[in-house]
Amino acid sequence: AFRPCYQHFIHYRQTLIMKKGRFLNMDERNMQLALRIMAVMYILTIVSLQVIVIYRQFALGQSVRDFKDLAAVMIVNSLFLISALLFFGAIPIQRLKIKTILFGYLAIIALGTIFTYVKYNVFQKMDLSGRDLFDKLIIVYAVSGLIVLFWVLLAILGKHKLHKSLEKD
Repeated sequence: AFRPCYQHFIHYRQTLIMKKGRFLNMDERNMQLALRIMAVMYILTIVSLQVIVIYRQFALGQSVRDFKDLAAVMIVNSLFLISALLFFGAIPIQRLKIKTILFGYLAIIALGTIFTYVKYNVFQKMDLSGRDLFDKLIIVYAVSGLIVLFWVLLAILGKHKLHKSLEKD
């Protein structure tokens, strides 16, 4: 009894939703428009979450413990987004140059350094000594390095995957 119901569901889905191989019966133009709208809404959602976290932390003075879940979701989501874009070739990389990788790493370090300094010395008014700030920045530098290495690895694997699929065709 279960098998025919399942087969009926599959047939229904194939005829109504995936008509002629098109998602929701969209042509290419409508699909591109829908994808653009989804991308804009995704970016607005991430930016809104960031604004909410900054407001709760700095304007309301809430502890980081109060919104660690939001921060974790944003960080993981952003890292996976960039990783997926690199792996699937949405960010075109012709050749990975050491200079480009170092520039990206230095940009991430600069942003991390500025954010760490402003967070602890301006907003939380902890007046960290040079040694305390250096201890926190070591963590920023190490994590930034791991992120850049992960992105480079995914870009290389994605490029290899693309070349392999082109050779197969």
